[in-house]
Amino acid sequence: MIGSKVGGLLADRIGIVRTLVGSMAVHIISLVLLSTVSGFGWVMVTLPLLMIWEIAAWTFGPTQNFNLVSLTPEASGIMLSLNSSFVQLGFAAGAGIGGIVAGRSSTLEISWVGATSVVIALLIGVFSFRHSRELSSAQQ
Repeated sequence: MIGSKVGGLLADRIGIVRTLVGSMAVHIISLVLLSTVSGFGWVMVTLPLLMIWEIAAWTFGPTQNFNLVSLTPEASGIMLSLNSSFVQLGFAAGAGIGGIVAGRSSTLEISWVGATSVVIALLIGVFSFRHSRELSSAQQ
């Protein structure tokens, strides 16, 4: 609930793209910190990091939905259902990859795999936002 609220407030104040990129950056940082700190058994550090990670993760979803509706308001139902389908596919793939990683090494390695996947998503997002901005300025 907090992440959704934060996402909406940030999208209104600093913009959709900055909110999406910022939430992914916080997501990456918290996962990397979780990977490095959790091995020491520092519960008082791990729990706040888990909370920050979850807030960052939940900040992204509603902001992404708002972004999709803003891009194509006439096809918002299709865009949201397609996005939801890919989110569910990502959950399934992530669970499978997480199971493989946990089975072959330790559960602490899952955070590194998660951080890597968010880095890839961030790079794709930055490229996509930059490309769409270039297209819109070329059309004007």
